[in-house]
Amino acid sequence: MRVFFNARHDAHDVKSEFYRGQTISALDDPRRMGIIRDALAHKVTAQLVDPADHGMAAIRAVHDADYLAFLSHAWQDWNDAGFDGAAIPGVWPTNVPVAGDKANSIPPDHHHILKKLGQYAYATDTPIGDGSWQAAYWGAQTAISAAHAVMTDGEASFCLGRPPGHHAHRARYGGYCLLNNAAIAAQHMRALGAGRVAILDIDQDHGDGTQDIFYYRGDVLTVSIHAEPDGHFPFFTGYAHETGSGDGAGTNLNLPLAENAGFVGFSSAFETAQQKIAAFGANLLVVSLGVNAHALEPLGALGLTTADYTEIGKQIGGLGFRTLFVMEGGYAHDVIGQNVAAVLSGYLGGDGD
Repeated sequence: MRVFFNARHDAHDVKSEFYRGQTISALDDPRRMGIIRDALAHKVTAQLVDPADHGMAAIRAVHDADYLAFLSHAWQDWNDAGFDGAAIPGVWPTNVPVAGDKANSIPPDHHHILKKLGQYAYATDTPIGDGSWQAAYWGAQTAISAAHAVMTDGEASFCLGRPPGHHAHRARYGGYCLLNNAAIAAQHMRALGAGRVAILDIDQDHGDGTQDIFYYRGDVLTVSIHAEPDGHFPFFTGYAHETGSGDGAGTNLNLPLAENAGFVGFSSAFETAQQKIAAFGANLLVVSLGVNAHALEPLGALGLTTADYTEIGKQIGGLGFRTLFVMEGGYAHDVIGQNVAAVLSGYLGGDGD
């Protein structure tokens, strides 16, 4: 298996985040990638590949132009405004119109940085630092390069990079995510001629950004197996009744799981996902690979084990598709490498040991 590695990921190195009323050390820290890379070297026969620079076209095909302009200049705008530290939003728009308010007629590039942050961020957990755009840009290039390789010869690939992506909407960010790498990869596959692409998200948190991007499209199926959203991020999406709309009616499947559902609950949901993907007639599969449902994860809620992740890898391999894995969540340094290696080893037919 090829592992496309975003070596520039560590440019995104914010030191803290705001979580449930407290400032804590950032969970998405650069050490995660080295731990995963080293674990793969010991447990999976993998070829490490540097991504190529494919430019902005594939990113623009997924994300809003004004949003991309904001992301690429956010840190400089923050500094130009005289602020220290990482850029974090502190005010958000409401849905209540203000009589005579002409603020929204101002071009987005003229907005104050605090207004831009409130316009595009939906959570306080994703600070933007001086290297965040560089890391996100190269994370997208890593996903594009891996997608191109899978399309070229059919060999499975893994996009290893950060920040993660599945919470990034077309024009919003949060959940540590700035650019939606899985969506960018799927769209790039479509642009290269793939008929129908399925995205299977196994991160503990609902892939709300991926759902948002493809919700009105019928050519990309989005399936997410995640913790029930009433008590888990992102809280406002991820319910079973969200099935797509317009041309995308019936092409979004959410499979929320109860707390501590374990492998039994996951497997039941996976069987439903398998049936949906087969009925969709997918040509290729993109897996948003999050391993944050492990029992030792700081926010883990589903009670999965490393052995379970091996079995999940086998289940994905059993689908029989040309497959691209894209790294998402997983933050427990003691187990993240083992869990990612377990999924990929299981997919390749190993036992994860």
